This record gives sequence, C-alpha cells and structure tokens, in this order.
Amino acid sequence: MNAASQRWISPTFKALGQRYPGTALCVVLALAGSFLSEHYGAPALLLVLLLGFGFATQGDDPRMQAGVTFCSRTILRIGVALLGARIGTDQLLQVGSLPLVMVLVCVPLTIGAALLLGRWLGLPWLHSLVAGVAVGICGVSAAIAVAAVIPAGRLEERRLLGVVVVVTALGTLAMLVYPPLLSALHYGDEAQGLLLGTSIHDVAQAAGAGYLVSETAGDVATLTKLLRVAMLVPLIVLLGWLLRRGDSGRSEFPYFLLGFLALFGLNSLGWIPPGVRDVLIAASGICLLVTMAALGIRTKIGDLLGQGWRPMFLMLVLSIGMLLAAMGVLALAQR
Repeated sequence: MNAASQRWISPTFKALGQRYPGTALCVVLALAGSFLSEHYGAPALLLVLLLGFGFATQGDDPRMQAGVTFCSRTILRIGVALLGARIGTDQLLQVGSLPLVMVLVCVPLTIGAALLLGRWLGLPWLHSLVAGVAVGICGVSAAIAVAAVIPAGRLEERRLLGVVVVVTALGTLAMLVYPPLLSALHYGDEAQGLLLGTSIHDVAQAAGAGYLVSETAGDVATLTKLLRVAMLVPLIVLLGWLLRRGDSGRSEFPYFLLGFLALFGLNSLGWIPPGVRDVLIAASGICLLVTMAALGIRTKIGDLLGQGWRPMFLMLVLSIGMLLAAMGVLALAQR
C-alpha cells in the first residue's frame, strides 16, 4: 500500500470509528420504534422520536456526538433524496382537475397564512415556514425535507421537533374526527374523499380516513393527498435556492436535491423497476427513522416544552383553516 492510499484510508477509518457509536444507537432506536409501531399501530416516526428523548443524556457524550450529528444531517439528506422515488407525474394525471384546483389553492394559502400568523405570534419565520409546509403538504416528511434545505444553524432542532410532534398528533386526531364530521354535514363519498385528501397531513392518515367512509372516498382521498405530496418537488427546489442564495460562501450546495429530482424524473418515466422502487422507498423510510432518533437524542424535553403554546396554536389554526379552505373551494366548484 503506497503512502497516498494510507493518507486517504487512515482518516476514513478514523471518521467511521468516531461515527459508529452514535450511528449505532440511532439505528437501534429506529429498529425498536419500527417494532413497536408494527405491534401497537402507532406512528413509527413518533415512537422513534420518543425513544430518542429517552436517550437525550447520551447526546452530550463526546463519543456519541459525531455519529448523532451524522445521522441528523447526512442521513437526513439521503432520506430526502430517496423520497423522489415515491413521487411521479402519474399521480398528477390520475386525480383530474378539481383536486388539482383545490390543492393549488389550499397549499399556498396555508403556507402564506403560516408565515403571517407566525409573525403575529412572534415565532421565527423559518419555524412558521416548516409548520406551514408540514400542514399544507405531507406532515412529517415535508417538515423534514424543508429542514434539510435550511442551512445549518438557522433553525433550532427543538422547533423542528415541535412541528413533528404536533403535526403527527393533529393528523391522527383529524383522521378520527373528520369522517364523522363530514358525514354529519351530508357530504357525499367523493366530496368527503376530496376534503380528507386536501386537509389531513399524512398520506396514511388521509387514506385511512377515506377508507373509513367508503372505498370511493378512500381512493379519492389517496389520490388527492398524493397530489399534495407531488408539490413537495418544486417547493424544496425553490426553497433550496432561495434559502442558500448569497450564502454559498458559508454553506454547501444541497446536492441531495439533484438526487431527489433524478429519482423523481426516473420514476415519472417509469424507468425504475418496481422492485428497485420499493427498495428505495423502504430505504428512505429507514433514513427518516434514523434521523428522527438522532433529533430526539439531540433535544432536551425542557427545550421542547419551553416553546410555549404559540407553535401548537399556529398549527391548530392552520389545520382547521385548511379544511375550511377546502370546503370553500369545493362549494364554489359545485355551483
């Protein structure tokens, strides 16, 4: 082995050794959260986050810091890049014009309202942006994706975790409350599917709520929700450019967005074999679970609770407002 190889290999093994303890802990917590989710039906991301909170004292251990930091940044970006395999233009073609109109009205309206209301509440604008995107597009996945394009140090991790916890809780509550509410308001199955797909945060939650009503409502809710998810593609590219414009000297270019766009394009063209696509989607989910464990480890509960009532109030108002906006658009379209 020549001297050049030794100079390259030695630092590589040293970096791996430094990252191993923290990375191993995050992986174990991700596996534990997945196991609990399969057996108790609770959201895996939320369970992993709670397990991470339980190991928060480990975050101050110098032996763990390199690996936990690696998981909270690098693994996060890999997971976001792999999200591109979930989304394709076929989703846009299947849902028709009315869901598209509802999504194009309600999503920008929700994000804009988040920025305005967040400013009135005195919250940092990046916190309000992440909250608005989480409510407007696809819950935890959207919040994590937007956080990944924000330059390091500009958004406190406790604020991202606050969004994750609240949006998960509100999505679960909406899944249980919205179907009987809309039935009581005498909406038909297709209309309920449109409203559920436009207003519930997570894909699984929106689909589950729809199928609680009927098969028709479930199909419409799922397709409408996937259309909202598809809006994540242009949004994170735009935000990645806006947030890093003029900041190139202090932060790296978000190259993971190129991977996201490449997978999105390949999936849209049908060039990713189904088996490979399933593997990429599963890998994305694993990366996000590992990231959530790292974020939980790096956050102290006191810091999370110290945010007060304003972040929760912001997301509650946005969630209710999204449903009301969807009902308004549907009423105008049916005239």
